[in-house]
Amino acid sequence: MKIKLPDSIISRQDLASAILELQDYSKWLSHESIKKQLGSKKGGDKPEISATVAEIIRSTEADSSKKITDIVNALQSIQTTSRSINFTLAAPAPLSLKAVLVKWCRANISPDILVSFDFNSNILGGVVVRYGSRIFDWSFRRQILADKVKFSEVLNNV
Repeated sequence: MKIKLPDSIISRQDLASAILELQDYSKWLSHESIKKQLGSKKGGDKPEISATVAEIIRSTEADSSKKITDIVNALQSIQTTSRSINFTLAAPAPLSLKAVLVKWCRANISPDILVSFDFNSNILGGVVVRYGSRIFDWSFRRQILADKVKFSEVLNNV
């Protein structure tokens, strides 16, 4: 089964959380099916699911425990095989920026890429990107340290 990751699943943690929710929902659905077969009128409380998991269930038309198990297996496959990219910014990334970066990464790198965000005020500004074994450092700190003479000249002229 091939699943397109919803935009709300950004990182490995988001994916792991969705998998756990789906597993709980599958277990509940299986128990309810058995109760129905045995003629029990008393049903268990339906577990609360997030909007993300509801979207996955709706988009895949999963109406049985078996289908949800197939979705879980597909998501676990994505979890183990997908590439990931990390953005380090000087401040916490707002949701709007995260959405833009995730959309770009999924359109230009891989539809299943998982993105994580960190912040480190020591970089002063800009961004440091880690993808696989590569690091792309476009931080202000690196630019300042790369040309210390020019930076000290600018400070002397201020």
